[in-house]
Amino acid sequence: MSNKITASIKFYFKGEAFNPSAELDLDQAMQQSAIPDLHQYLARLNNIDSYSYEFEIMLEEDIRFSNAQGDAAKFVTDDQFDQHGFEQHWHEQNMFKQLAPTLKQQLDIDDIEAEPALKTVLLATYNLAKNS
Repeated sequence: MSNKITASIKFYFKGEAFNPSAELDLDQAMQQSAIPDLHQYLARLNNIDSYSYEFEIMLEEDIRFSNAQGDAAKFVTDDQFDQHGFEQHWHEQNMFKQLAPTLKQQLDIDDIEAEPALKTVLLATYNLAKNS
């Protein structure tokens, strides 16, 4: 299942209510590099100039998240999205997808979840390589 989420923000400017929102395809964003700055993204999609007073007011409000699909749903609590946690999880899952053919060929492992010790070692190795 693909990872999607709806980001929205509600604010008032000059007595008028604004509620810009957008559905994000998180897999597509992660494949391109990372999830974009969401205030900027919502502003651009909703024709709010990033040099306007409207945008400054928008920056003061928290973005709310809903309609999470896929693994993204695990990272939404009380309308807040743990973006860092999701990005880390996505990279780890992507690493396991890339290793799947080698795990099958070399160790006859079809499902890494069935091998928790090996999964732990692979994650530790991945994180060590990422941080060095």
